Amino acid sequence: MSSSVPNFRILDLKSYLQCYSPESILSDLSSFKLRDGCDEFYHFLQAHPDENGKRKDNFIDFEKKHLCRVYFVLAEKIEDTTDKCILKLKSGNYPVYGYFSISVKTLYQNNIEKNQEILPTKNINMYLIGHLCKNASYDWNKGGEYMLQQCFEIIESVHQKIGMEYILIECEPELIDYYSNQNFEKIGKNKDLNQMVCKVTDVSKNLKKE
Repeated sequence: MSSSVPNFRILDLKSYLQCYSPESILSDLSSFKLRDGCDEFYHFLQAHPDENGKRKDNFIDFEKKHLCRVYFVLAEKIEDTTDKCILKLKSGNYPVYGYFSISVKTLYQNNIEKNQEILPTKNINMYLIGHLCKNASYDWNKGGEYMLQQCFEIIESVHQKIGMEYILIECEPELIDYYSNQNFEKIGKNKDLNQMVCKVTDVSKNLKKE
């Protein structure tokens, strides 16, 4: 593993797809290594059939259908424009250190644990931070915190324009303590994933402090 990590920049998938084909980005990400057990993330990255042999949507399908926005975390050179960044990614000179997606999800009452008083209404729309994942090929100290910070900044900018009060993360049991330390509270489950929320206003306060 490489432990020397440079500065970073964020590249949105939408910009990439304006220049290159979906097949091209899949090839460029072929070296992206997930930690063991990240089947859900693998299915999101690759076109993978389900148990009935039907092709599942991958991250490109979600992006093209406007169901989410996908962002890549790349090694940064300050002088690089977005176009130059994309060309370097194509040439293999821009390692992908991680990626994440942001979308909107409606959380229904039947998903919320009994006696849960965090949420103000039974059914509520929230920002969903999904598929936040680091490249296991790199020993990236505090990489998760960096990507989460980028998510918060994007959500904060959208929140100023369209509202919505909460951010939702669905995580594995071993990540509950981690997200609790990031001001998220557990409210329920979605299959095997724990659902945790925090207020956008709490995120905004933390951003202003930095």
